[in-house]
Amino acid sequence: MNAQVPSFVVVGHVNKGKSSVVATLLEETSIPIDLVPGTTSESAAYDFKLDGRVVFRLIDTPGFQEAAAALQWMQARAEHADQRLDAVRAFVKEFHGGTRFHDECQLLAPLLEDSSAGVLYVVDGSRPYRATHEAEMEILRWTGRPGVALLNRIGDDDCADSWRPVLQQFFSVVRDFNAHEADFDDRIRLLRTFGELHETWSSELARAVDALVERRQQRDQDATILVAEYLLEAWSYVEQTSFDPSHEPKSLDEDLVAEYRKHLRRLEDRSRLGIERHYGFDRIEREDTDFDFEAGDLFDQKNWKLFGLTTNQLTVRAAAAGGAAGGVIDLAVGGLSFGAGVALGSVVGAAGAWLGSNRVGKHWTPQHDRLAKLFPGEHGHMRCFGPISNPAFGWILLDRALVHLNALRHRAHAQQQALPLSQANNTRAKDLPSDTRAQIDEIFKDCQKAGQSGETMSEQQVVALASALTDRKS
Repeated sequence: MNAQVPSFVVVGHVNKGKSSVVATLLEETSIPIDLVPGTTSESAAYDFKLDGRVVFRLIDTPGFQEAAAALQWMQARAEHADQRLDAVRAFVKEFHGGTRFHDECQLLAPLLEDSSAGVLYVVDGSRPYRATHEAEMEILRWTGRPGVALLNRIGDDDCADSWRPVLQQFFSVVRDFNAHEADFDDRIRLLRTFGELHETWSSELARAVDALVERRQQRDQDATILVAEYLLEAWSYVEQTSFDPSHEPKSLDEDLVAEYRKHLRRLEDRSRLGIERHYGFDRIEREDTDFDFEAGDLFDQKNWKLFGLTTNQLTVRAAAAGGAAGGVIDLAVGGLSFGAGVALGSVVGAAGAWLGSNRVGKHWTPQHDRLAKLFPGEHGHMRCFGPISNPAFGWILLDRALVHLNALRHRAHAQQQALPLSQANNTRAKDLPSDTRAQIDEIFKDCQKAGQSGETMSEQQVVALASALTDRKS
């Protein structure tokens, strides 16, 4: 084992979240985690790499099973402090490979093999301290390795105060660390703490932390680009089909809209999968906790009331759109509503697309002038639906994307539950600064024009939208 690589052996009583701590610190979802005691039966080393270089190593171990009996065996062979490490070595040599004290040997062996390895002692801070844990900590002290005690909370109760006075007698550093809720900043703070344990680790872990922060910033930037690409593609998409005018099916328009909706759903799901993999999450389940309809269908009208801009923000956007379309005389609150109730006094035209309508896009009839330009020679043989003509729906897509993105950014890799996609997530479209929303409005208008002209969005527009979204609050 390379002693130059900072190594930490994760130990503790059985089923106290050791593997969860490892999964979260390594940003790795493949580490076995289960609520059944004894999931980890053998020690396993996991390297955290940056640019192919190992920057630190975590060794996941089984939990203590017979700590009191193991300590008693060692105490019988060590009368003085200078004999204690040898007693630990003798214990592992005596019982290694056997059935008795199997787990104790598995967790102690890595500490004996690497003379510079540190200890991460994990306890469940939601359960009160019991004297039975003292034998575990005493054995770890006999190894002479520097260590950190982590108060991981598996349940809802907070019993940390019963643990701290005891832990501080055995470990120089005691930290709270909930492996299932720790976000990126929590992980970085803990890694900085590791650097304080051993003077030879300080500079190496400092470089690792700097590299991790830089990688995180790049991930966030790349993820925003992915969101922008999805939104612009969805906004400008047009579903089209050709047909024989002499045998035009009666359901052609309905079929066209159905395919359009399927495509937008596929675009959203593809975007979500890509961003999840980007942050190191595979095969993640999602839970639309605020929805009472299946799978959070983005075309369900209940969804329109949960996502998007607020009523007042939509009113302002509608006023701007109506003014551009030919003049706004009056815009008052009351009567006709989009979601919660905005009445349009004499605002017509473009403003009507913002409020009071559940229509997402528009049909292009076979005689539409644009079809003649886009499909020369097929005029009268084509029907199209799209792009998005209701700007409010575009903001719904954006809001859903931001909720998903923020849920991922703050998710611990040890988390096993479905990813909650709810209104409770931090940044929403309504939280963006007003000048940013105005900038996004202009980009969305360009999307409409591109879709109507059969053009693809430019890289410059993708970057512009990503830049606007980067200004969001995190």
